[in-house]
Amino acid sequence: YLIPSLDRSHAGFYRCIVRNRVGALLQRRTEVQVAFMGNFKEGERVQSVSQGDGALIPAPRIRSFPQPQVTWFRDGRKIPPSSRILPQHM
Repeated sequence: YLIPSLDRSHAGFYRCIVRNRVGALLQRRTEVQVAFMGNFKEGERVQSVSQGDGALIPAPRIRSFPQPQVTWFRDGRKIPPSSRILPQHM
């Protein structure tokens, strides 16, 4: 069985069954997972926080498989993970 161009609708479980007059053979299930990355359309946001308070900046919701890795940047520089930065799970 050949799927020439996968899309998300092809994800699922597949099984091959072979039959003739003598009998039948059943293959174990095979799962097909299709990796994809959805789009997100969020513009710039302005957020104000009082000095000394923590700021919660939610990551955009992005439908994808596998789950995306999120990296934050400030003024063009990557923010390294630390105990001050708590990752938000999607």
